[in-house]
Amino acid sequence: MIIIIVTSIPVFCQNHEQRTYRELITERVLFTPEYNRVISHAELPVVKDELSITLKINGLEHCPDSIYCTVKTESNRTPALFLKLSDSTPCPRLLITGNFDIGFDMDGYGFLLNRWYHIAYTLSDSEKRVDFYIGGKWVGSFSIKNVQNQSIIFNDGPLYIGSHLVWNGFTGQISNFRYYNFRLSHNEVLMDYSDEDPTKSIDYKCPNRFFDDLSIGLFLGLTILAGGFFTNIIINRRRYQTIPNVM
Repeated sequence: MIIIIVTSIPVFCQNHEQRTYRELITERVLFTPEYNRVISHAELPVVKDELSITLKINGLEHCPDSIYCTVKTESNRTPALFLKLSDSTPCPRLLITGNFDIGFDMDGYGFLLNRWYHIAYTLSDSEKRVDFYIGGKWVGSFSIKNVQNQSIIFNDGPLYIGSHLVWNGFTGQISNFRYYNFRLSHNEVLMDYSDEDPTKSIDYKCPNRFFDDLSIGLFLGLTILAGGFFTNIIINRRRYQTIPNVM
């Protein structure tokens, strides 16, 4: 079952983009090297220049070789996450201009067997960065240095979950696998970790939000001042129009 969630940025933000995600896996699913999931690109939310992946994972055995937990294609790994041999250290990967395999290794964060972990992997081309979270905590990041000449390259290939055509498969359970078409903030990662809906968060980047709030406040302030001014005029007019009693 695939769950689709869509929401819109409020009216006062002029950038009316839809913040959407699809829950590709909900209940716990057992993966083996022979059993995995392949999601076609058409089933994924439309991505412009950023995305996020969150999931819960429980490994049942370490692999003698590196394995892919999730990946797009071998030639374009945006986004990709593989686990190192022997200790299942997570390694986020992606493709940027001039480098088909870049990212970082989360050494010291190897996953213990038979234990559930919540993972969040967020990336943004506009911000030229990748962030990685475990259990709601920000534990690693990577930033593109040559911001003028290098970009994160996205693709329209299928999404492989638990395996890949070339690499070994994952042995363990995966649940709550969500694919977002926007970069989750840290607060939104915490919402996902708590099984809340990040698309309902007001913690999003809106360039005109400050000016919108300022305009609303100014409008309300002027309305109050104008109301007081006209009320004062009416009172004064009534005073002038008062006819004294003739004795």
